[in-house]
Amino acid sequence: MRSSMHTLQPRTWLNDEVIHYYLLLLSRNHESCHFFKSHFMTKLLNHGEGYRYENVRTWARRANLSSTRPGDIFALDKIFFPVNISGMHWALVVAYMKERRLQYYDSMFGDGQEYLSAIMQYLQDEHENKKSRALPHADSWQQIRCSRDTPQQVNGYDCGVFVCMFCAFIASNATLSFNQQHIHRCRDLIALSIMRGYITW
Repeated sequence: MRSSMHTLQPRTWLNDEVIHYYLLLLSRNHESCHFFKSHFMTKLLNHGEGYRYENVRTWARRANLSSTRPGDIFALDKIFFPVNISGMHWALVVAYMKERRLQYYDSMFGDGQEYLSAIMQYLQDEHENKKSRALPHADSWQQIRCSRDTPQQVNGYDCGVFVCMFCAFIASNATLSFNQQHIHRCRDLIALSIMRGYITW
């Protein structure tokens, strides 16, 4: 982790180790949420070759471990799927489980439909695999592409910070009220959280 902390300096692209550790800290504060690592989406899409559920069939076992239904992602409120796009950009898909909604968040206003479709198929396959029946009301799930009010970056290197903040705000049921002007302070808060071992605001 120490070798990755330099990516929290201004004008630097956050690497996956920093993002993963920050999301781990968030998970300790939000037991009704699960935060997958970015490798999940990479595996799910078989490194760009197409959807493959078998690659991630066991990944949900660590979800919801503090409840009486460990490994059952369908008992959660929200599931977070960070997306590393071609090693050049970070984005996020959130599954709002009780609302039956998937939403894509991208600080460069990308489309995200490929990832929404993949997560929708994953939820159906996971339900079929773990519960031996089809996902109820699968046709009623909404898939929402990046909305116009999603905070946007104005450079090519702050996307990872935006994803960390998307996760922190959404997990806390807070409005995405930050913007590019706040990002330097957000980098400091991420670094301070990592050094202290708990989320700092």
